[in-house]
Amino acid sequence: MGLFDALDAGELTTLRVLNAGDGNFSLSASRTFEPDWNFGDYGRRYAVDQIPCPSARCLSDPETRTFLEQSYASAALEALLAGMRRQRHEMVWLCSHAKLKIRVAHFIHSSTLGLRQPQHALRAGGIRRYAPDTNEESALATGLNLSRAMSYKCAQAELPYGGSKTALFSAAIEKDDDARLGFLAYCIDSGHLMTGPDVGLSGELIDALSTRYTPNILCGATTPMGSTGAPTAEGIFIAIRAAAAFLWDSSKLEGRSAVLQGLGSVGLALLQRLATAGMRVSAYDPDPARVKLALTAVPSLTVLPPENLLGAECDLFAPCATGAVIGHAQVPQLKCKLIYGAANNALDANSIEDEIVLAKALAARGILTQPDWSITVGGVIAGHEERTHAGLSSVKRVHAALARICGAKTTELLATAAERKITPTELAYERVHARLADATAS
Repeated sequence: MGLFDALDAGELTTLRVLNAGDGNFSLSASRTFEPDWNFGDYGRRYAVDQIPCPSARCLSDPETRTFLEQSYASAALEALLAGMRRQRHEMVWLCSHAKLKIRVAHFIHSSTLGLRQPQHALRAGGIRRYAPDTNEESALATGLNLSRAMSYKCAQAELPYGGSKTALFSAAIEKDDDARLGFLAYCIDSGHLMTGPDVGLSGELIDALSTRYTPNILCGATTPMGSTGAPTAEGIFIAIRAAAAFLWDSSKLEGRSAVLQGLGSVGLALLQRLATAGMRVSAYDPDPARVKLALTAVPSLTVLPPENLLGAECDLFAPCATGAVIGHAQVPQLKCKLIYGAANNALDANSIEDEIVLAKALAARGILTQPDWSITVGGVIAGHEERTHAGLSSVKRVHAALARICGAKTTELLATAAERKITPTELAYERVHARLADATAS
């Protein structure tokens, strides 16, 4: 049995797994709201700490472990704890509303950079929606990976937030579904998050959440900064030009070739920038509507079958869909010189050590890359801009930050890594760990 199923069967709502240090964890399972509570009034009549629960329960650590064991969820718990140990997560928080058939998981990797700053949001990270029948163990492992990357992304972007990610397990939510929107807002506020859209959430839904329920979700269809796709694509494009200058002594991309995997909001925006810069572009997306949209925007686009992506001869391979695209089995197939894209955790690694091993294997093939979190910072920078300046948000300010973070920092990272004869991935992790250590010490 999975952890969420165990909560529902035990008529509990919440599981909190807190890193207690030295590889140990403190667990508590609890019931914090009634099944019939009207979350449609959340954010208007009630705040996060004003929801009564006459039948509240809270199990101690031993009681929680016994409860999960008796619910046949011990294996699911051990898989989660192993991932948290491996990636040094602070906390994972699960919340389930059985009646509404909606489940939420917060993966909190680090709060270090968000502590002692005068805002509600200690952590930043987007919300990704999964279908209700998604494999729980796989989704939780992905959430751990993504939240770790968000800690490093915020550090790289010099923002005052720790890193987190949120998984939403639910059927598609309509913008007038007050009960589910209110519950999701309650979960967002409970996590002390600055969050925004990831896969599976429309800009219109973000607008509904932000205008009616919580100020802690940003970058909707009509919010000041709009979608995070454009700034994320802009940062990646800037980094690609910096990498091209390092590799070929020129940032000009004209006449070079690119293969993109995925034509979502970031992939399509990146495709347009690369084509405008004069690159010969090829791409694949499983959604015919996205392919049609891309062909309208870039008529010169060559559409490839999925089996030809990794082995295509090109200067740039840009993974812009889901992660874990390149593992040890794929490295020998690659015929590119650069791997720079929008996919989170493009390398199929569940730890930093595994990622570095893969980066070394790519370098041995003459392929240049760096951690995706070091160049996909556009979304979180735009979110911070909107949170900080609201209606006075400035695209110009965001682009200036991207030029520095994705441009100048990439140039220096690649040069220094070459001088030290290590991969950019090794150097990037060395630096971000030092930044977090300095923040902890201060």
